[in-house]
Amino acid sequence: MRRLPWRPALGAAALAVAAAWAIGPGERPIRFLRPSSSPAASAPVPQKLAKYASPVRYAYVPACQDGSGPCANWNLVTASGEHGWLPGADAAGSLALSQDGTRAAFLRGKDERYVVTDLRTGKTKPLPVRQKGGSVTEIFGAQPPRFSLDGRHLLIQLDRLDENDDVVLENPMVVDIERGAVHRLPRVDRVVGWTNAGLAVMTRKPTDDLPGHATSATFTVYSPQGKAVRTYTLPGNLADGTVTSPSGRTLASLVREIAPDGIADLGVALTDTSSGKPVRAVAPRTPTGWRIREILRWDGEGALVVKSRGPYNEIAHHVLDLGTGGMRPLGIDMGHVADLILQPADLGVVVGSVRQ
Repeated sequence: MRRLPWRPALGAAALAVAAAWAIGPGERPIRFLRPSSSPAASAPVPQKLAKYASPVRYAYVPACQDGSGPCANWNLVTASGEHGWLPGADAAGSLALSQDGTRAAFLRGKDERYVVTDLRTGKTKPLPVRQKGGSVTEIFGAQPPRFSLDGRHLLIQLDRLDENDDVVLENPMVVDIERGAVHRLPRVDRVVGWTNAGLAVMTRKPTDDLPGHATSATFTVYSPQGKAVRTYTLPGNLADGTVTSPSGRTLASLVREIAPDGIADLGVALTDTSSGKPVRAVAPRTPTGWRIREILRWDGEGALVVKSRGPYNEIAHHVLDLGTGGMRPLGIDMGHVADLILQPADLGVVVGSVRQ
């Protein structure tokens, strides 16, 4: 039986438990402080919209979860401030946005088919790929769809549960959105991301050739037509959490070190993919108490889109300038949702257009 995705909500029962903690005679009740956030009532009510007048900046999973309208579908926010919910884009499933914010891809529940919606016209194009039984989504380790940098192709990697209820990812495939052609790739350990030349994937294996490293990571770039156009091998410590630049020449990865009081963030390391040698390190100028939690993608060759975590576990999104270390906030306001769920760090947010 397939495990269904879930997203925890903080309801009246949880609040009652917090309020009912044992308090001794004559003791004042304990007050819990939390960062301020926008009240839920101040958030615009999303409207049912299949087309949008300006590029979509981000999409998020609503917290209300009452099974209808904006609570049951992905909610979209545009550069001009439109708030809409996308028909057919089930909030329990994965969604992808093109980098220019004009297209959305998702698994349509009614026929278990992947579709792409042009957010400027509202027209939806079915793709010749089905996911029978639905996807377990990335909460349980599935690979969400990903648009190519030009928005013309889509990575889809189907998933299933084996006899032990473990998630199994099928071979990745690249779909030509306009023509409907599907090109299947060999099995890989991880999808790294799109470059200008095609899709970068990675496979790790034991090695005796790299001193000081027990494993090596082989990166292969496949053209949208499924042909291998470039291969390079790097030490295995660069296998996880790395993102390839659009040119394919540079890998970006977070550098962390175990310290006596926890994990120390040492910034972002840039690695030359042709030589495997470090290019340079970038020290992000994060706000006090904040740290970068994840690199989402590159924005051109000189910046990264990142997800950051604050001192109270709150989440924000920034563009990191690799030349200066400056952090530009994207203004993704999730305060009205963070008030309603148990774990703000697990918010379902997909970033679209980040250009000003």
